[in-house]
Amino acid sequence: MVRGRWLLSVALGLIMPPAVAADGVALVLSGGGARGVAHLGVLKVLEELRVPVDCVVGTSMGAIVGASYASGARLDELERQVRAAHWDELFSSATPRDDQPFREKQDAASGHSAVTMGYGEGRILTPHSAIAGQQLDRFLQGLVGVPDALSTFDTLALPFRAMATDLVTGESVELSSGPLWRAMRTSMAVPGAFLPIEHEGRLLVDGGLAMNLPVSVGRSLCGARVIAVDVGTPPLPRERLRSATDIVFQAIHLALGHNVAAQRALIGPGDVLIDVDIGDMVSSDFDRVLETIPAGEAAARAMAPALARFSVDADTYAHWQRQREARWRPPSPIIRRVTMSQLRFVSREAIEAQLDDLPGRTLDMDELEQRISGLYSDGDYERLRYSIVRDGAEADLQIEAIEKSWGPTYLRFGGGLASDFDGGGVVGLYAGLSRHWLNRWGARADVDLVLGTNNSLRAEFYQPLGLKSNWFVAPQAQISTESVPVYFEDIRLAEYKVKRRSIGVELGYGLGAWGELRTGLHRGRIHANVLSGLPLYPSADLDDGWASVSAVIDRLDSPFFPRRGFSTRLELQDHRKSYGSELSFRFLGLAGDAAWSQGDNSLRLRVIAAGSPDQDLPAAARSLIGGPFALSGYRYGEISADQFILVGTAYYRRVSKLPDSVGRGVYVGATYEWADLSDYASGNAVGSGQARSVSVFAGADSVIGPLYLGAGYSPEKDAVRYYLLLGEPF
Repeated sequence: MVRGRWLLSVALGLIMPPAVAADGVALVLSGGGARGVAHLGVLKVLEELRVPVDCVVGTSMGAIVGASYASGARLDELERQVRAAHWDELFSSATPRDDQPFREKQDAASGHSAVTMGYGEGRILTPHSAIAGQQLDRFLQGLVGVPDALSTFDTLALPFRAMATDLVTGESVELSSGPLWRAMRTSMAVPGAFLPIEHEGRLLVDGGLAMNLPVSVGRSLCGARVIAVDVGTPPLPRERLRSATDIVFQAIHLALGHNVAAQRALIGPGDVLIDVDIGDMVSSDFDRVLETIPAGEAAARAMAPALARFSVDADTYAHWQRQREARWRPPSPIIRRVTMSQLRFVSREAIEAQLDDLPGRTLDMDELEQRISGLYSDGDYERLRYSIVRDGAEADLQIEAIEKSWGPTYLRFGGGLASDFDGGGVVGLYAGLSRHWLNRWGARADVDLVLGTNNSLRAEFYQPLGLKSNWFVAPQAQISTESVPVYFEDIRLAEYKVKRRSIGVELGYGLGAWGELRTGLHRGRIHANVLSGLPLYPSADLDDGWASVSAVIDRLDSPFFPRRGFSTRLELQDHRKSYGSELSFRFLGLAGDAAWSQGDNSLRLRVIAAGSPDQDLPAAARSLIGGPFALSGYRYGEISADQFILVGTAYYRRVSKLPDSVGRGVYVGATYEWADLSDYASGNAVGSGQARSVSVFAGADSVIGPLYLGAGYSPEKDAVRYYLLLGEPF
């Protein structure tokens, strides 16, 4: 029955396309970035006044609101989605951590990706855009409801046009066909902030550059009368020019004045111009978008007398509203085939393998979104979206894959320093090289170098075991040198140097962006000797060999100052002679981390346990504890324990947000930590016991890692320790 009504609607639409009255009313919505959400408030008043419109034309954010309304979205549902959106993530320069590839999340947590760039053709490569955009594309499709590539936007509930600018010629371009979400995205593709969109051989960017208030287009599309809404684009004050993105937006704001003035001059006595006053808010203030809706309502109500001449009676308006909300709701088609854009380095077969069972099945958009998200989480794309081209009850599924312009070879840099202001601390610099897609199954090679207090060189070859397989094999090799302090009664008695080298191979199973499971065999050698101070432990030169099992799940939104999510980590090592080890022992490590937030307030809970389940450990395998969030009243590495359980809680409040180019936020807070220790040597005792600490701190979640300044106190030590941490030096 539903399909029959839809086919009849399409047939009628082909025979009798949407009427465009000679004296029709065009709704024209300006661009304005975050300010453009005010258009929702204007639409609410137009509905209250029973003002129907015959077509919609929009630029940038005006195109987003306008396309949603023209496609038949209910205004209350549209407002609900806008209010529920995480705008800071949609317009963030980084992909939300939940959707980042697991390996990228681990690199960031260890300070290995503070700076990432590409290398190719003998030169350094950088991203073409500041904002990833994948989350935004998905949000836009959710607003309009369907991913169809339309032959014309005249078949929508209301004829619609989105405005764009040709980046080569500077000409204004009307978008009148294609996937509706793509037209919305193109119309707001601010150069430098978003990736330009290629459309019919033209490279397109934000429509506001050429026509931010498209009055002339609205008049030519559906008649003589125009209701134009201008939300304005005031320039940023000097103190707000803090990032490259801010400067790009500022240049655009300054360029808009001329083309807006020219279009405003076209407003005649039969038209209505609604100027929305949103105060000091600027186009990049996406954390304030909800403030704009009341401003839009107020501006429209102020023009109610002028709008009254467009009003119709209740029955006529109800009929128009039913047509608008019911016009474009086609049934899900049967997928006929899958096509995709050209690829530079990602294996075409790898994408096809994840989608090859779709032809012949009815489109399930929720399932398809999950698969697209899984492919995107591999980390090789700037944008990965889809659209459908209908042919009756069937449709072709078109995959639009835009690979990272700076891939597939990546250079990564990071590091940091930590100090307790009392002679203890660590410094480290990191450099890494990653090469993706070494073969059609998606193999990659990683080389990581750390230089500083502790040095290491690690290489791994990661080979998936098939196009559709989550299984992988990972041969690896590592050499490292670690400085291990030995404390007693607050005195640093010695420092040992522990050298390790090992080779191994691990078999694993990837869990997408969630995590991975691994098991493997390793052979190596350990050499330990005193570097300075008293020879408290004997020197060692031993063969080592072990079997390992590990499992990691990471859903925290930040590894440093998380506001939501959880992570878990398990590691088990079995060292024994049958694996080539001169020592026999088992090591077990468990860690859990969770965070909750309400407004700017966050609570974090951490539980860490490590040691041997049944025996003491050799000195080189003991765990070092001490420092911020790990018994803050003790120095870095002051406690050396065979077994320990650490429970820590932290409360922190975000006192300021940071620009995307700098970080996430600035925090102040406090911690409490309790630990149960076995066979440890520290300030007051040798043996087993408990330790407690409290601390206060100020910190920032920055793009180079955590910035932390704090003071910790332990009642067992009866001393205050001060800490500075910048980045991740460990």
